[in-house]
Amino acid sequence: MAAADTLEPPLDTARHIRYWQRCFRSVLPHHYTSNDSIRLTLGTFIISALDLLSASTPDAPIITSADRTSLRAWILNLQHPHGGFCGSPHHVLPRRYTTAFDWEKEVEVARDPANANIAATYFAVLALGILAEGDGATAYDGIDRARTLRWLKKLQRKDGSFGEIVTGDGSVAGGRDMRYCYLAATIRWALGGAEGGGAHDFDVDALVGHIRRAQAFDGGIAESSTHESQSGYAYCAVASLALLDRANPDPFAPPDHYVRTGIPSIPALVHFLVHRQVAYLDSGSDEDEDDDDSPNHPLPDLASLSSPDPPAPRVSGFNGRPNKLVDTCYVWWNAAALTLLGQGGLIDLEPVRRFLIEKTQHLIGGFAKHPGGPPDVYHAYMGLAALGTMAGDAVEPGLGKFDPRLCAGADVAGKILKAREALIATSQDD
Repeated sequence: MAAADTLEPPLDTARHIRYWQRCFRSVLPHHYTSNDSIRLTLGTFIISALDLLSASTPDAPIITSADRTSLRAWILNLQHPHGGFCGSPHHVLPRRYTTAFDWEKEVEVARDPANANIAATYFAVLALGILAEGDGATAYDGIDRARTLRWLKKLQRKDGSFGEIVTGDGSVAGGRDMRYCYLAATIRWALGGAEGGGAHDFDVDALVGHIRRAQAFDGGIAESSTHESQSGYAYCAVASLALLDRANPDPFAPPDHYVRTGIPSIPALVHFLVHRQVAYLDSGSDEDEDDDDSPNHPLPDLASLSSPDPPAPRVSGFNGRPNKLVDTCYVWWNAAALTLLGQGGLIDLEPVRRFLIEKTQHLIGGFAKHPGGPPDVYHAYMGLAALGTMAGDAVEPGLGKFDPRLCAGADVAGKILKAREALIATSQDD
């Protein structure tokens, strides 16, 4: 892997800061209107990107103390009174609509349990860590830890998987794929569910079993058992297990106990991930990226099969599954999974950086999904995350060091650790 001062081409951090400041200070384009239910998600990507880019402006913080205070209050107002967070202010109802009293059981119950969801709760936990001042110890002041952990436990099914919401009849709704496993593992770790969680903790062994059953015949990880493998699910599975290991209270367990238990064949998974890096060929047109006749979907050249050393591609990216086009976000999913497995050195770094910086980095800042497309908040953040992850200990110039387990800056991970320790100490005092 190249040293930090030799990475070429360089990232134009000034361009990206301008892009993210527009996202932060002004109204997002009308195309985002339909995404109001995930307003917290979009906001977290924006402030996390600005946090990463703050490394290039150490003397002038991009997010001010006043911004941090107001944003913390906004996020905490999204907390559901019965645990978890809502994704938008439009999902937060007055208490008289959210809570009822069950006279038979003599307990308060939620009248709108589906308004809190696991994704919003993950992004709330992450965003509060990003916005924390000082060492981060007070980041989770205001979170009802016990209710959130009890609510999280209700989202786990008997097969170990997690859903998205708890419905009015108490059942779990939503898919059962690896994304929800990762969100659950992150929330549990950040809020100290393993230590002091007690009866509020979910069934870790069941979750590990669910992940283990999802490895497919080709080595990749699927959404769940018997489904098609995909590298986004692979990252979520590996990161889930890594966070379970980080919170493992067993002092005699090896540091990768859950990773090795939850993935039947790590070499097969590494093989699957490494082979997601494929050459990118210029199409000559921005409109045929999804066309089967694009140069990125070429017919095989049978004459080249006898060549022992095919030329290395100048530009390459990652896809999520075989025979799919390369995509900015899949650079992150694959690179992060390989890094967590200790195999980040298998990435051919230079041609991937060229794909991001020369092909999907946009003129106005941010990154697009495919070359020639417009930037969007999701892919713009994933591009920065990919660069930060692939740089490893060298650090991408202009970005802070990155923690691939949390998909956030290493400084943020440190603050969340402090906040976690503070929560655990408080729960023990009680």
